[in-house]
Amino acid sequence: MATVKVSALTETTSPNSTDELLVNQGGTSKKLQVGNLPAATPADDSITYAKIQNVSATDRILGRDTTGAGDVEEITPANLRTMINVEDGADVTDSTNVVAALTAGTNVTISAGGTIASTDTNTTYSDFTGDSGSGGAAGLVPAPSSGDAAAGKYLDSSGSFTVPPDTDTNTNQLTTFTVSATTDSNATTISQGDDLMFTAGTGITCETTADGTVTIASTVTDTNTTYTAGDGLDLTGTAFSTDLKSNGGVVIESTELAVDLGASSITGTLAVGDGGTGLTAVGSAGQLLTTNSGASAAEWADAPQGVSNSKLFYFGSFS
Repeated sequence: MATVKVSALTETTSPNSTDELLVNQGGTSKKLQVGNLPAATPADDSITYAKIQNVSATDRILGRDTTGAGDVEEITPANLRTMINVEDGADVTDSTNVVAALTAGTNVTISAGGTIASTDTNTTYSDFTGDSGSGGAAGLVPAPSSGDAAAGKYLDSSGSFTVPPDTDTNTNQLTTFTVSATTDSNATTISQGDDLMFTAGTGITCETTADGTVTIASTVTDTNTTYTAGDGLDLTGTAFSTDLKSNGGVVIESTELAVDLGASSITGTLAVGDGGTGLTAVGSAGQLLTTNSGASAAEWADAPQGVSNSKLFYFGSFS
């Protein structure tokens, strides 16, 4: 705004409004409008605390409590606590106030001095109960036994650690296969990934199919013959032997079958046609072995008079 000289002001005896001032120039009163004063007459930071009006009372701070923008106001302690939402007498360093402001939850105690502690109800929990057909009960998981992990066991619905069932339907999967023979006391273990070779022996066929099936069969016809020892024979396992009568005349000599003519329990009579006499007894003293009258058998007969039986062996009849 341009500077206005006092000589240029209008003369007046009193201000006509609140925006006018009276000035004197050589005994003449003139009016000065406030709007004619230069702007920003006080310099920044030039007004001290002592130059502003006095605060009306102690315990006041400057601010504005009235809604909206406006003049600076004095704020009372009550207004201030409301503004910052603090109750009267609040003291964050006083343990009594702090404890009073806290609320203890379940199984928690808050004592004077600010000590917060939990209450142990000593609840005992049991292992869960597995399903036995009508359902189980919730609880803790039981501890596995030694070796359960190495065995690949899992906790099943019955509450036990169990080896998983074999769900592998691949019949070509070989885990462990033990091969042994009656002529070999050392068994051989074939593990997964190893080669296993079968060799067909006499009377045996060995065939494989595309799916890995190995078929071992015998080419020998099994008639399932049953043997029974007949008369004069014994059967022990698969070996036959003779069942010889004691002193019956049949003997084994040097693994060969023979006849013992001196045996004491030979039964029957050796016929003439077989090299015998057909007789079962020795004749009387002085008798001779001769043929009967029908010439059909041998017999004992008295020697004719005058014939010495010590010198004659005669076949025929004596008259």
